[in-house]
Amino acid sequence: MQKWIMFSLFIIACLLGTGVLFQNIAARQAEMAHEAAAGPTLKFVATNYQFDKPEYTVKAGEKMTVSLQNKEGLHALEIVGLGVKLDNNTKSVEFTFDKPGTYEVHCALPCGPGHAEMKTKLIVQ
Repeated sequence: MQKWIMFSLFIIACLLGTGVLFQNIAARQAEMAHEAAAGPTLKFVATNYQFDKPEYTVKAGEKMTVSLQNKEGLHALEIVGLGVKLDNNTKSVEFTFDKPGTYEVHCALPCGPGHAEMKTKLIVQ
């Protein structure tokens, strides 16, 4: 009798695990479809105390969806001089980069001991 109970619990756990796996895949596919439909994007990926690139480049006059993905830790983003601010409540915004120049991008949410060095550049050509 115990063998059947253990076997049943094992099968249920496997089915639940498979359901969670496919749910995550479906959510990621929906996110990718949304990104493709949104047009050109500028995506900042934040991990603890750094962004995924030392600098980002966009063309002047181009309208883009600017987004922030927190891969590790909790961060917010500000592009100094352009008025773009992203956080957990506002994860993306459409923006037209009409002023050429080099702009500092930094984490706008105190995130720990490396927060002061969490900076990157945005170059608008």
